[in-house]
Amino acid sequence: MKLMRLSIRIPLGLTIAIIVTGIIAFTKISSRTGVLPVTPFILWIIASEILIAITVWSALGFKGINKKGINKRS
Repeated sequence: MKLMRLSIRIPLGLTIAIIVTGIIAFTKISSRTGVLPVTPFILWIIASEILIAITVWSALGFKGINKKGINKRS
């Protein structure tokens, strides 16, 4: 079985963990108090979006970066 590259597994695992933890935490807070804390929720959304972007960038294989050198001539 071929495993995913480490450069994909780490951001993907971290992204999934942060998103699931946030969903569980905000669901429990909201069910107890009935009010969602706005500032932590916004920070969680921003962090999740950044992690998703990093994961997608890693999955695409850093296509915007020349892997053999920045100034390589064809």
